[in-house]
Amino acid sequence: MTPDRSPEFLARLDAWIDAHFDEQVAFLQKLVQVPTDTPPGNNAPHADRTAALLAGFGFDAEQHAVPEQAVRDYGLESITNLIVRRAYDAGGPVIALNAHGDVVPPGEGWTHDPY
Repeated sequence: MTPDRSPEFLARLDAWIDAHFDEQVAFLQKLVQVPTDTPPGNNAPHADRTAALLAGFGFDAEQHAVPEQAVRDYGLESITNLIVRRAYDAGGPVIALNAHGDVVPPGEGWTHDPY
């Protein structure tokens, strides 16, 4: 299946993004408010927040905690993987997104809380 890249489709997509810009920014702000500094590598709370926010859009996020010993072997505290599925018509495309939520510590010099 070839993606629609027609000028009409792209114009509709641009209009949708423009119309929902504020809510998209608010969604991202809620994600980055959860500290995921590595070290210590406590990433499960970020997965919890992400799952809750996605539920608000009608998505069901399966949460799969990585076994504690495997996480500790990498010097981390917690990791939870999320799987979200969405049906796009029978036989339609399946989309997979891959991301991670851990970040380096924010460092010195902030004039306000980075989270």
